[in-house]
Amino acid sequence: MRREMLFIVVAAVLVASSAYALLAAEDDSVYGDVSVEQARGLMESKPDLVVLDVRTVAEYEESHISGAVNIPVQELEERLGELDGSVEYLVYCRTGNRSSVAVQLMKAAGFDRVYHMFRGISAWIGAGYPVVG
Repeated sequence: MRREMLFIVVAAVLVASSAYALLAAEDDSVYGDVSVEQARGLMESKPDLVVLDVRTVAEYEESHISGAVNIPVQELEERLGELDGSVEYLVYCRTGNRSSVAVQLMKAAGFDRVYHMFRGISAWIGAGYPVVG
């Protein structure tokens, strides 16, 4: 009896976790850290995705992802009103440090549809992806 109950519990956990994995794979609302490869896929599959570069203006002018909007992280909190809370964002910086701060600021302000390119434009360039500037 005890062995049967353990089997039922294990089976239920496996079914539930499989169902969750399938839903998460189909659900585009799973936000958070993404690799540069995932970020590129998001940009290709989501034409309304806003790419937000939170580096300095000088860094942005030197090179950035095509179409990216530049709001330096030091100005972000005071400029959040310029952003639309109903759209999805992909946030990046040079290596991921400033963008992680930016994502936390955005989430605290109610922006819950935010992807974070956690290794930054350095990894993007390292992967051979294009930049402009």
